[in-house]
Amino acid sequence: MPNAKMNCFVDTTLLVYAIDPGNPTKQQLAADLLRAIVRDGTLVLSAQSLNEFYRVATDRRSLLSREEARADVTRLARFCTAPYNFDVTQDAWRIQDEHGFSYWDCVLLASAALADCNVFFSEDLQHERRVHGLTIIDPFRAGVGNQRTI
Repeated sequence: MPNAKMNCFVDTTLLVYAIDPGNPTKQQLAADLLRAIVRDGTLVLSAQSLNEFYRVATDRRSLLSREEARADVTRLARFCTAPYNFDVTQDAWRIQDEHGFSYWDCVLLASAALADCNVFFSEDLQHERRVHGLTIIDPFRAGVGNQRTI
C-alpha cells in the first residue's frame, strides 16, 4: 500500500458545522475531522469555501461576529491551496454535465480535483461516489471515521 498523503477537501458546510452549536453531534464530528486533517497536514480549501463560510457564519446563520469570522477565515487561509481560476470553471462545467450536481458544488469539486485531492468530505453529495479522481465521503455516516485513512 502506498504511503502517500491523501489530500482532503472539506465542503463549506462542514466548516460551518464545526462552529455551530445548533447540532452538537455534527459540531463535534466536524471539529474532530478538521483537527485530524489539519494535524495530518492534508486539509485543502478554496477561496470559495472561505468566502461561503464567512457569509454563512456572519449573515445567513449569525453564528459569529464579523471580527470572529474574519479571524477564523484568516486562520484557515493557509489551507486555501486549491486553484480558483478559469481551469476550475471549465472543469466545473464538465462535472456538471457528467454528474448533474449544482454548479457551485461542481466548482468546489473541480477545485479539489485540480488540487490533487483524493477525498472530498461533504454531507450534501452522494457518499462514496467517485468524481474526477475524488471520492466523496459523508463524515456523518456511521463508521466513516473508523474507515478513513489519512
